[in-house]
Amino acid sequence: MAEQPSLILSFYSFGVMLRKQEGAAVSEYPVDAAQVAAALSSKARFDTGLLGGNTLLVRQEGVKRTVVEYRPPGKTGIFLEGTETALRVTLPPLILIRVTTDGSPQYGLFAVRKRPSDMDEPLFHAPLPNVFSSGAICWGSVKRVSDTALAGTTLKDDWMMLLGSPFGNHACSGKSKAHPSDIRKQLMELERRKTRVYPKRDLIPVKKMLGQVLGEAAS
Repeated sequence: MAEQPSLILSFYSFGVMLRKQEGAAVSEYPVDAAQVAAALSSKARFDTGLLGGNTLLVRQEGVKRTVVEYRPPGKTGIFLEGTETALRVTLPPLILIRVTTDGSPQYGLFAVRKRPSDMDEPLFHAPLPNVFSSGAICWGSVKRVSDTALAGTTLKDDWMMLLGSPFGNHACSGKSKAHPSDIRKQLMELERRKTRVYPKRDLIPVKKMLGQVLGEAAS
């Protein structure tokens, strides 16, 4: 690089020096190491707000990155543990939230009635096993997505990992008004009836808005 830096921090055994160059003039000052540490640890925040398309939001705050993606309703192949053939069921619109800190992802999965147009969109429990009431996902022995995928701002690989892995018998209750004790019974009934649209009246509300959940994820 031909350009020379205008500021240089030099760390010595006796302290920290700041070197400043303005044209031919060069000045050097001692600085407080604690102030340098505080400046370097400060959290710069970047937030796209709600976007168009399926990627709803990308937020970066320090080392924490939040990506929110929308999945439109449609027929999906769902494998249940112990079965060799996938259920072909229609799912409602879904929201997947991935929060990554130092390479460790945490997820939240929720259903919605429609694609969110603002942060006041109400959330519902995703009608799938292995999803806790908080929206957290029980992955079991499923491996996480690659570091390359975690560094990106799309959840394509995360959706594939979630919906392409067998669902077990954990966290099956509280997802359906028709079958409150076991959402798997609802999924099997929907396939048997060849239901084309997931009945939104069957969804159980989380009693939280999208903005509330994202605020909790940021804390």
